[in-house]
Amino acid sequence: MENILIPTDFSNDAYNALFHAVKFMDGEACTFHILNVFNGFTPLHNRTIRKEIAEQQEEESQEGLKRVSQRIHFEDKDLKHKFKTISRRGNLADIVSEVVDEENIDLVVMGNTGRSEIDAIFMGSSALDVVDKVKKCPVLTIPKEIDFKTPRDIAFVTDYRRPYDAGLLHPFLFIAKRSKAKIRIMHINEEEVLDKYQSIRRILLKYLAPFEPTQHWMPRFKSKATTINLFLEELEIDLLAMVNYEHSFLERMTREPVIKRIGFDNDIPFLVIPYSN
Repeated sequence: MENILIPTDFSNDAYNALFHAVKFMDGEACTFHILNVFNGFTPLHNRTIRKEIAEQQEEESQEGLKRVSQRIHFEDKDLKHKFKTISRRGNLADIVSEVVDEENIDLVVMGNTGRSEIDAIFMGSSALDVVDKVKKCPVLTIPKEIDFKTPRDIAFVTDYRRPYDAGLLHPFLFIAKRSKAKIRIMHINEEEVLDKYQSIRRILLKYLAPFEPTQHWMPRFKSKATTINLFLEELEIDLLAMVNYEHSFLERMTREPVIKRIGFDNDIPFLVIPYSN
């Protein structure tokens, strides 16, 4: 990974996401793009006042980025690391998607809450919007206030209904290889699915073979969300990974009320890998 994008609202949670990204890439050449997005939306004022407010927001954005840059330079002495700051006006998810294209971003890393203390249990609404919008690289969300820990056990949740290829799995395998992690493939026990999609299962196992993955069939409890949470707790998983297929389980969760009952923000990072034909 050569380019990592970290959106920031200057909260501690956002800085923690940046710190995680930097620590994970210790010793690896990488450019970290630190992005702040301000909206400049001031509909109740006249044109002159709107301009003044927008200029003030831009100045505050630049100053905030300067402070973040100084702090991370002080804490990170790795000469292989470079830092670039970006200040933009607009919608966060839209701007992140644009910067991903412009800077050839390999991974977006962000906190799943911010200084607004959003009460979404699954992840903060800003992270949710980014996951929904960004289609060209994975998004890694970092829970609030967790210390950096190299993941040793990674859960890959799949229903075996969609095909996998090397390009799709590359970011996930990069993280697993760099972490020297064990991969735990988790599938909710649906025998008819396994019978129908055996070929996809064999392909996935082929790609993961160097990591000697273990396979786990979990009985379905009240909901798939409950089943996944129990699996994460029982195996003491350090990182959860899922592919965000169109109309997939993950996509349905991000659009339904069930997200408010899921504890994915308990204490582990969540890697969402986009799928595109």
